[in-house]
Amino acid sequence: MNGALMKAASRFTIAAAFGLVLGVSSAQAADLGGNCCADLEERIADLEATTARKGNRKMSLTITGQVHRMTLWWDDGHSNGTYWGIDNTNSSSRYSFTGTAKVTPTVSMGFDITIEIEAGGTSSKLNQFDEDGKLGGQLNGTLAASFNASNVDSYFGDARRAAWWIEDTKYGRLTVGRYESAGAITTIDLAGIGAGASASVVLVNGSFLLRGPQGQFFAPLWSTFGDPAANQGRTELMRWDSPTYQGFILSASIGENNGDYWGVMLRYANEFNGVRVAAGIGYENATDRFTSNAPNQGPNDLLGPEPEVKAWGAGLSVLHVPSGLFAQGHYMAADFSCITGDPNAVGINAVTAPNARQTGYWGQTTDCRKDANQWLIQVGITKNWFGIGNTAIFGEYSRNNGWGAGDGDGAFAGQGRNFAGTTTGIVAVNGVTDSEMNVWGAGVTQNIDAAATEMYLNWRHFDADVTCNGAAAIVAGVNNVPTFAQCGGLPTGGPSKKLSTDSFDAVIFGARVKF
Repeated sequence: MNGALMKAASRFTIAAAFGLVLGVSSAQAADLGGNCCADLEERIADLEATTARKGNRKMSLTITGQVHRMTLWWDDGHSNGTYWGIDNTNSSSRYSFTGTAKVTPTVSMGFDITIEIEAGGTSSKLNQFDEDGKLGGQLNGTLAASFNASNVDSYFGDARRAAWWIEDTKYGRLTVGRYESAGAITTIDLAGIGAGASASVVLVNGSFLLRGPQGQFFAPLWSTFGDPAANQGRTELMRWDSPTYQGFILSASIGENNGDYWGVMLRYANEFNGVRVAAGIGYENATDRFTSNAPNQGPNDLLGPEPEVKAWGAGLSVLHVPSGLFAQGHYMAADFSCITGDPNAVGINAVTAPNARQTGYWGQTTDCRKDANQWLIQVGITKNWFGIGNTAIFGEYSRNNGWGAGDGDGAFAGQGRNFAGTTTGIVAVNGVTDSEMNVWGAGVTQNIDAAATEMYLNWRHFDADVTCNGAAAIVAGVNNVPTFAQCGGLPTGGPSKKLSTDSFDAVIFGARVKF
């Protein structure tokens, strides 16, 4: 609200209130005297000086966002626990500043700044011995301070979006800045269950470590066996979205250095005789080099052939509005480049040049990753049975194949997801040649329309099937657990064998409150 309008409104409010007082009793009014409002202008000026308002009259300003917090109960087959009041990474707590202005009757401009809470206490960063989301080395009696030690409330924001856009009703919208890219499509949530049951199956238990039958902690995390990019990535880019034509929207984006990350996607939404349909398909390509923060890297990160990840995904969702029955899901796949020689890998480059074949996109941090895929299906019913908003009851199943397998050096490691060597009592799993993760789930979501809120209670069960042929490695017991060997103690390069792992269960209860 601009200053002149606020001043006029303030004067009107005060005048109305003053008039009400005058109307109560003429005798009382007469007693007020002629100097009752001598400081009125000063008080209005003070009020204006302490009121938040946008900087100009031309561009609108809207503040929106959400608070999304939950309680997580987990069981890894040997231990369990409950983490209270954590942020749900399925759809993190965030706030947005958006604006728009009319340039001509057919052209508009605007901006979007969205900040999310990315700190400790986030569901994708927690694990068995770190409830605050920071690696603490709590095993074998080695203790570390809590993230919130001495009540240090370090909850700063992370920029999801920082972009401007210009839109023509005939030619579409051009967006420039940090924003979601066009690319692989996943599940389109017509049922309204995504707050608790995201298309990504690893955002609630992502940093929990696998457990073995003897209670040992394996270095791979559960997130390693699910897709690391369940939605289009966010980066600095230029993106174009077409106008809607008969329910279709075409999008394309290009970003990073010389177009190292680009993608296209086609989306569709419509309704026929009470049947609501949403679908999409997309493709993305990433050749952006990994930039190491290790010492003595520098120009060596630019040596050798470029990495390349090619990924595509398609989603389809159908909702029968009269009955509330729905089915939704997606299939996606990633093709990782495999470069088996590096002519620059001599001298110091023999160590540093391999970074040139790595890219942070889709989890490719070493060469010769196994191609991977994932699919998810969710079915159920959503109806307004109680008069306060739709209640959705559903079941789901997801299969994830090949993620985290086939590293070129024969050892399982990547993108900070291997804790072996940095934390006492955690053992690497060598020579992972294949992987499969199955996820079963069920839940209920209650919409409360009057409060713009979704409450949910969800359960997911995870099973991992890991094939490896790594070297034998006898490791001392942890917390009185007997000694054990990786991959059954097979010799290096021996026949592949299944790594025996325990399942994982997660139950979450929470709410997403929008404003």
